[in-house]
Amino acid sequence: MRSSTAARTLIGVLVGAALVGLPATSASTAPVSTHNPVTVEGGERPENDPSQPPPTSPTAYEFGETLAKLEGEDLEITFMAGIIPHHRAAIEMAELELERGQNADIRTHAENIIANQQHQIDQFTRWLDEWYGLTPEEAMEQAPREAQREMATMERETQEDMAKLEQVPAGAEFDVEFVRMMIPHHSAGIIEFLEPQSRAPHAELRVAAATGIINQEAEIADFRTWLGALDR
Repeated sequence: MRSSTAARTLIGVLVGAALVGLPATSASTAPVSTHNPVTVEGGERPENDPSQPPPTSPTAYEFGETLAKLEGEDLEITFMAGIIPHHRAAIEMAELELERGQNADIRTHAENIIANQQHQIDQFTRWLDEWYGLTPEEAMEQAPREAQREMATMERETQEDMAKLEQVPAGAEFDVEFVRMMIPHHSAGIIEFLEPQSRAPHAELRVAAATGIINQEAEIADFRTWLGALDR
C-alpha cells in the first residue's frame, strides 16, 4: 500500500502531467493535451495578489489518495458521490459570475462551466441509478468512511469559498475573484478524475473522466493566462 506522502506525490505528478500535456508515468494515465504548460498549485501567496490563485485544498489530494485505494464498483460509486457535489458547487460559482461579472470572456467560461458540468451531473446521476440502483445521496452513504469525511470537509471548504465570493462587489473585481477561486476548484476536480479515467470498470465513465480533465485543464490554462495579463 502506498504511504500517504508517496501517494500525494504521485497524485501531484499525475495532475501536473495532465495540465502540461505530458503522459503520466503510472497506471493512472492522464490524457495528453496540447495546451500551454500551467501549474496546478497556486502556492502560498498573499491573498491580495490578483495574478495568483490560492492553493488547491490538501483535502482534494487526500480524497485522490482514497480513490487510488479503491477498485471496481467502490471506485465508481465513491468517485461519482464526490464529483456530483463538486460540480454543483462550480455551477453555483459560475451562476454568480453571470450575475455579477462583467468580462465577456470570463462570462463565456462561466456559461461553459454550467453547461459542461450539468451535463456530467446528469450522466453520473443516471449511471449511479442504472448501474448500482443508487441516488447520489445513497452513493455518499455507501462510500468508505474515510471518503465521507474527506467529502464533508471539501463541502465545508467550498461553502466557505462561496461565502467569500458572495461578499465580492460586482464588476471587474468579481471577475478576478471568480477566476482565482475556480482555478483550485478545477484542480481539485482533475485530482478526482484521475483514478476513474484510467481504472473505472465502465468505459463510459473512463471517457467522461478524461473529458472532465481536458475541459478543466483548458479552463485553468485560459484563466491563468487571463490573470497573468492583469500585471501587464
